[in-house]
Amino acid sequence: MKEAILLVEGMGDVLFFEAVLRHMDLHDRIKVFPPRQFNFDNTVSNFPRLIDRLVSIMEDGRLDHLGIVADADHSSGGGFGSRWKTMTERLKSHGYRIPQKAPALANQGSVFKHNDGLPSVGLYLMPDHKDNGMLEDLLWENLLDDEVTEDLRRYAEKVIKGLPHRRFTENHQTKALLYSWLAWQKRPGQTMDVTIHGKLLDYDRETPVGFFKWFSRVFPFAEGKQARLR
Repeated sequence: MKEAILLVEGMGDVLFFEAVLRHMDLHDRIKVFPPRQFNFDNTVSNFPRLIDRLVSIMEDGRLDHLGIVADADHSSGGGFGSRWKTMTERLKSHGYRIPQKAPALANQGSVFKHNDGLPSVGLYLMPDHKDNGMLEDLLWENLLDDEVTEDLRRYAEKVIKGLPHRRFTENHQTKALLYSWLAWQKRPGQTMDVTIHGKLLDYDRETPVGFFKWFSRVFPFAEGKQARLR
C-alpha cells in the first residue's frame, strides 16, 4: 500500500490528529508527520522545503495522498494571506494548479491538482482556511455547549483578562485560554488530544464539518468515518 501523509507543524498537532485518526480507525492508513520526521526543526517555516521532499516522494510513486495542515497565526508568518502565498507558490513551482485568488469562503480547504498527473495535494490553514489563527482557535470555538464547559470557558476568559502580567502575545490568547480550560478537566495537564478522547468537541458546527469534508477530499477512504468521533 502506498503512503498517505498528513503534514503538521509540531508534536501537539501530531497528538491531536493521531487521536482523530484512532477514533476514525484510520491510524494504520494515514501517517501524521511533523517536520522532525524528515530531519527538519518543527516549524512551519520549513514547510516549503518539506513540500519539495514530499513531491519527490510522489514522483517516485511512494506517496498517494498528501494533506498539509498549518496555522495561519500572524506572529510567525503574516497571517493567512502570507501563509497561503508561501505554501501555494512552492506547490505551483512543482506543477500544481493554484487559483489566482485565495479562498473567499471559510471552512472549505483547498485541494490542488497537478498538471502532469501527480497525486493531488490538500491544504488547510487553521482555523478555517480564511482567517488568521491556529488549531487552538478551531477547538476553542467548537467545544461542546454544555453547562460545565461554558462555566469553565467563561472563567478562563475572566482569568486571562484579569492577569496582572501577560508574557504571551495577543494572537496567542486563545492558546492561553484553551490550555487553562484543559487544566481544569478530569485529568489536568493534558494536551489537545483530550478534546478527542474526551469527546469534548461539537462536530456539527460549520468549521469542523468543513474541515472533515476537506479531509475526505484529500483522503477519500475517510469518507463518513468522522461519525465515529462522536
